[in-house]
Amino acid sequence: MGFHVGQTFGDYSITALLGAGGMGHVYKVEHRLTRRTEAMKVLAAELATETQIKRFEREMQVLARLSHPNIAVLHNALHSENQLILLMEFVEGRTLESILSAGRLPIRTGVEYIRQILIALQYAHQQGVVHRDVTPSNVIITAVGEVKLTDFGLSKSFGDPLLTRGGEILGTLPYMAPEQVKRTTEPDGRSDLFSVGTILYEVLTGRKPFGADRRLAPVLTDTESQPQPPTQLEPGLSRRWDEIVQRALARDPARRYQSAAEFLQAIAQTEPAPGVEQARPYMRILRGGIAISAGLALALVAWPAVDRFRPVAPPAVSLQVLHVAPPEFAFPVEPSSAGVDPATTPSVTESTHEQRADRAADHAGTVAAIEPEASVSETSPHMKRKFWSKLNPFRKKKSLDLKE
Repeated sequence: MGFHVGQTFGDYSITALLGAGGMGHVYKVEHRLTRRTEAMKVLAAELATETQIKRFEREMQVLARLSHPNIAVLHNALHSENQLILLMEFVEGRTLESILSAGRLPIRTGVEYIRQILIALQYAHQQGVVHRDVTPSNVIITAVGEVKLTDFGLSKSFGDPLLTRGGEILGTLPYMAPEQVKRTTEPDGRSDLFSVGTILYEVLTGRKPFGADRRLAPVLTDTESQPQPPTQLEPGLSRRWDEIVQRALARDPARRYQSAAEFLQAIAQTEPAPGVEQARPYMRILRGGIAISAGLALALVAWPAVDRFRPVAPPAVSLQVLHVAPPEFAFPVEPSSAGVDPATTPSVTESTHEQRADRAADHAGTVAAIEPEASVSETSPHMKRKFWSKLNPFRKKKSLDLKE
């Protein structure tokens, strides 16, 4: 039974063909009830060898016990009409292979992808699972930069019999560990770490460590030359990367990193690659100094404008030119001619003499005591005028002398 786009299979509708390979076809499907998009991997059993069928069944069993954010999740598995079917999480994104082929990645971004791959492998190895085909084509990067490790079709659980027979080599040669090619020992977690080392080398230098056309014979005869240190291709890199890559790509598994956790620790201790924008401490201090200098400069420029609003001290004006007029009720009301005793009304000459006496007292620094308000109200109009004249310290100083 063959599948095609537009076909309905159980509760699924096939919407697209995602790819085809030696292990079968991969389709994009949608569950009709949940509307969830999934990936369906199909292997035609009648065209497959016994080894391929066993390998496919093993992939179902392996994925069924793996649950990790960086590993594509298995939703269901079934065997129908001589076909083995896997229904898996559909991962929207691009393979790391397509990203690397499009051009160099920023070092920090590429190293972050390596870190997530190692985290996924650390979990898988703890579950007793070796991937055995860690390559950029089996790593999908989502739109938010999350890594999904896929295709455990070549994986092998510890203790399971080796399924390769008759010289069959499983894996992708440019990324394979020597023991996988020579089949001297069974691959283990360190074989996966070798593959991660080859991807790291490609991220750092833009080249595959053993070339895109890696030859099988030199690997089998141990005559394959070691790759150039990354700093010889990229002088701006830290020499620490040379040490990390050299250990990850050691031909002897005993000289490699013995666990993904150890590999992760080595990367974490390595200084960030140059050329990556980062806030170093001295840069933060420099930026702070620039900000302070700019603030001071702005304050100096704005100072004249601010100075315009400064409170201005009143001018020193002589009190002699100021005069505050007393209120109207301070002056006596002129009495009417009827019923007024001329003897009690002061003349102009008497008023003038009084003012002259007041001025003399002022120049001498003598201040007359002011009687209480009750007593002032009982005095004559002449005394009232004298009272308000003394109460006004700012009266105009001008000569009021009159010729007698």
